[in-house]
Amino acid sequence: MNHTTTILRASDSTSDILTTMPYIVNIFIGTFLVVMGNIGCIGNVIVYQSSIFYNQAYAKYLLAETISDFFVINLVLLTRVIEKGYGIPVYTTRYDFLCRIRQTGSYYFVLTSFSYYTLATLDRILSAQRSNWLRKWSNRISLAYKLIVACAIIWLLLTGHRLFIYALVHGKCNPQLAVYDQINNYIEAIVMELGPLVIVFTLAYLLKRSLRHIIQRPAASITIGKHSRVRQIDSQITLMLLLQSIVAIISFLPYGIETLYDHITETWYKTSLQLAIEKIIGQITHTLLYTFSASGFHISIISSHGFRREIKRILCRKKIHPLPTIPTFTARIQ
Repeated sequence: MNHTTTILRASDSTSDILTTMPYIVNIFIGTFLVVMGNIGCIGNVIVYQSSIFYNQAYAKYLLAETISDFFVINLVLLTRVIEKGYGIPVYTTRYDFLCRIRQTGSYYFVLTSFSYYTLATLDRILSAQRSNWLRKWSNRISLAYKLIVACAIIWLLLTGHRLFIYALVHGKCNPQLAVYDQINNYIEAIVMELGPLVIVFTLAYLLKRSLRHIIQRPAASITIGKHSRVRQIDSQITLMLLLQSIVAIISFLPYGIETLYDHITETWYKTSLQLAIEKIIGQITHTLLYTFSASGFHISIISSHGFRREIKRILCRKKIHPLPTIPTFTARIQ
């Protein structure tokens, strides 16, 4: 009797742990990403608006990416942490608009952020090419502004319909058309999982080659002064984007595998223990998906000495005092 009671208590204890784990994942990992992501967004806005990055097209792309990341963190991730971590209901009849905005933003801001990251990476890849024709397409600020606006408009046209399709249905934010839910699974698999992974792997390979070309450039081509500083930061930004590509793979790949597994095994029989474990894994992969949006600034600090020096210069507000002028005397000719 005592042995049976002990087993039942152990079973209940295990069940309680498995039940609370998804909440713990969202509270600790999710809250950490929210805090670090906001710190990173503030840091990126300050740094990429500084004078050293003012005439760099990739800085415009990364600044636009930061703005999108801010909404990903505070609109999509934060509401997820509040609801799935702290258990506070986000979707109520009073805040029906929040359901529509969040479901639209979960696609729109993630896709614009990834698009701007892709454009910044392509700009660095083009700048390292040997062909003059390819290099002339890099660091074109006017083109950067046009592409930033074009991406914002295109993704709004492609995802804006979600504002009208999603609504509160029985207390949950779901599409009003049941068929859209099935279509959305395929859209998510292609646009949010398979597509970014293919792009990131390709960009990582091209960035690796570009970084090798930058390192192998002859020393005679390096200038002195401010231009040398900009060139050094450019090479470090290329390394930073390569590391960010690796983080993107770590963020997207587990989520894509887990989502694919869910679709394949949707009709399979599963025990309650298996369902609980899969729920925990799903929460972990879904929460870690936002690592890509929250890590850009911190990767820059780790990988780029020039980036760290620029932050220190901005925070310390060091001013270069002009050299004292030496009075000049002119002789009057009589």
